[in-house]
Amino acid sequence: MPHDTTDDLYLLDGYSLIYRSYFAFIRNPLRNARGENTSAIFGFFRSLFLLFKQYNPAHFCIVLDSIGPTFRHTQFPDYKGTRDETPQELKAQIPVIEEICAALGVPMVRAEGYEADDCIATLVGRTTEKSRHAWIVTGDKDLLQLVSPTTTVL
Repeated sequence: MPHDTTDDLYLLDGYSLIYRSYFAFIRNPLRNARGENTSAIFGFFRSLFLLFKQYNPAHFCIVLDSIGPTFRHTQFPDYKGTRDETPQELKAQIPVIEEICAALGVPMVRAEGYEADDCIATLVGRTTEKSRHAWIVTGDKDLLQLVSPTTTVL
């Protein structure tokens, strides 16, 4: 039996979608009139608007990683040390995406010292405690461990 969705909480893993959007166009990047790469901006908002069109969430926020190092970097200095540096063309688009979200009034959550995954897990736990359903919008397979009768990953 379907549940009432009016109290459902939708949590969008912001950087997961930003990265996926940027790399989706890596072979043929989208560029503005000044020649700046806009692939992440385009892909992010296309996906965001599609999510709202398909699901029309009443309760929604974008969850973002800490700007500075996380507690994991303190405990393990080499944490994510093998990853490639984020491309500058991608870094330049993140503040634009955040600025547009703020102008649109889209709620954004960030906790300094924590990754978005940590914040999402905390919010899912609180949602479950209140007998509400959580929908996680992400491409990060690590978050699949949160799937339960009250939590769905899109």
